[in-house]
Amino acid sequence: MKWVYVNQPSAYIRKYELTEGEETKLVIKYNLDQQSVRISSEENHRLFFIDKTGLWHNKTILKNEYGVEIGRMGIDKVHGTGIIEMEGKKYNYTIQNGSQLVVFEHTVSAPLAVCDMSAAPSFTSLAAVKYSNEEYACFLLGICWYLFPLNAVEQIEFTQATIA
Repeated sequence: MKWVYVNQPSAYIRKYELTEGEETKLVIKYNLDQQSVRISSEENHRLFFIDKTGLWHNKTILKNEYGVEIGRMGIDKVHGTGIIEMEGKKYNYTIQNGSQLVVFEHTVSAPLAVCDMSAAPSFTSLAAVKYSNEEYACFLLGICWYLFPLNAVEQIEFTQATIA
């Protein structure tokens, strides 16, 4: 799999496609001004918001279109590693060779996903290693959404559990 940048007419919106071979699996549109990301697949279209928290703004909170927290993300940019928690499950990720995003549960030698990032330039730099925390959140949210989709019953149960 790899993330590919798709040209967008607006300077504040970045569009990326998650591709596998010649097939597009997922599309994300990251809006810098609104700190939002739209994720689209063949079956689903969702809107999420990205908030920063922590003393040095090193934690990222992911919220759904209703403002309900669905996950959190932390990153250690010095070592290129981090943790993303989505709907009660924790996943680790790392940047390898400066251009591969690897998502794994327990060990990096058994990855859940490996995504090539070389065709996805960032806002802050054309180098694939210098993404903002929000951009990392977009890519990771997209991968998690693609790998672990919720069916309608699970989604209702999760939403009710977070509201209660």
